[in-house]
Amino acid sequence: MISNNTPMDPETFRSFGRQIYGHEIWLGDVFKEDGDICVYALYGHKMVPDKPMPTDYAKPVLYDDNGRIENPDREIVKEPHGWKFSFEDKGADVYTLYVDSSSVWVTDEEGWHRGVKRDFSQVKHAGAYVMVAKRIISRDGKNPGSVMHAELEIVPSKAKLAVGEDAVLTVYYEGKPLPNHKVLCFCHASEEVQFFNTGADGVLRYPVKEKGDYIFIVKFADENKKVDDEFDETAFTTTLTMETE
Repeated sequence: MISNNTPMDPETFRSFGRQIYGHEIWLGDVFKEDGDICVYALYGHKMVPDKPMPTDYAKPVLYDDNGRIENPDREIVKEPHGWKFSFEDKGADVYTLYVDSSSVWVTDEEGWHRGVKRDFSQVKHAGAYVMVAKRIISRDGKNPGSVMHAELEIVPSKAKLAVGEDAVLTVYYEGKPLPNHKVLCFCHASEEVQFFNTGADGVLRYPVKEKGDYIFIVKFADENKKVDDEFDETAFTTTLTMETE
């Protein structure tokens, strides 16, 4: 695999730079409370939560072993400062939780604006940004299920990671493996950020060296998905949070 020592083309560097230093959404701690499974959904810079994400960014989607089920309840909490999603544990082997968001942003001489091209006179770039955060809650810690909800997906071979072993993940776009594609790999304990490439088969292998949470972020911009008077491309970002056994 190609690590962070591999030179990165300028466009990929720019795109990931926005992701690192701009806002991300991701799913944090998973815990039980009064028979419910609860998950924090967080929003901030460099994977440090700073405030709850906008309400229209926080659209939860939940799957169990048999497919999509009722969306979880949600509320804003102060610690950590973000959203808490909760749902009744009905005994499924695997629950897969997503948080979806989409919005169109325009850049002009004055900076970034939320809106579409036709509403601005001098547009440098306009993009539709689709962000997805994903977390797998597996009863045995091994079975990752088989849910593929997002257009840009990260699918692990196991639900939890093991220290001393490689994380094995497959990246898909529109259901097809995405070969030779950069993935940002973030170890929460050490705050180390590395870039690794998927192989020709779309599979990423990342060495897990210490316990804790890991966040994997993949981005893909599709210039074919545009609307002439609204946006120039659709930029997808998917974030998968995993923990060690």
